[in-house]
Amino acid sequence: MLLAGIVLGLIAGLAAGGRLDNLLAVRLRWVLLIFVALAIRLATEAALAREVELADQLRVPLLAIAYGSLAVALWVNRARPGMALALVGTVLNATAILVNGGYMPVWDEALAASGMTAADILSPIHFIISANPLDEFLRQAGPLGDVIPVPLPIVRNVLSIGDVLLASGLAFFVFAAALVALIWRGL
Repeated sequence: MLLAGIVLGLIAGLAAGGRLDNLLAVRLRWVLLIFVALAIRLATEAALAREVELADQLRVPLLAIAYGSLAVALWVNRARPGMALALVGTVLNATAILVNGGYMPVWDEALAASGMTAADILSPIHFIISANPLDEFLRQAGPLGDVIPVPLPIVRNVLSIGDVLLASGLAFFVFAAALVALIWRGL
């Protein structure tokens, strides 16, 4: 979803007359922290997929560090178009994951509406929940989990509100950067 947002933002920016060199001229602050956060997140998920015991024991602090670092870096860059929206999406996803001890809830009804089954969820950080009973769904931050079905054959998926906001923020950032990067140099 994130990659799709970035690609759509780039295509829209170029179609609107933007230039790739404008995008390359953008200066984000604390870029290294963004890459560190992404590396921790990806390494944690990879270790969990390989059933590394230590990764499972440290699941919550590792994911908290990854999402917290990313949130800090997005906060520092919040003046850039779309970054505040990406920050909100990141915080919503982090909330859902941390409330559930390092797991992202996937609503069973959204999973079915997307045309997927539990066997299609291969990520070690997802788990299936039901909205029945409603109090349990709410206690597990179900509304912040993956609740939006995407029933398209090529990109069948279930997304969270946080995913949509994060991808939208990144799409708008790339779109705006392709168009107006030169005026951002002073920000």
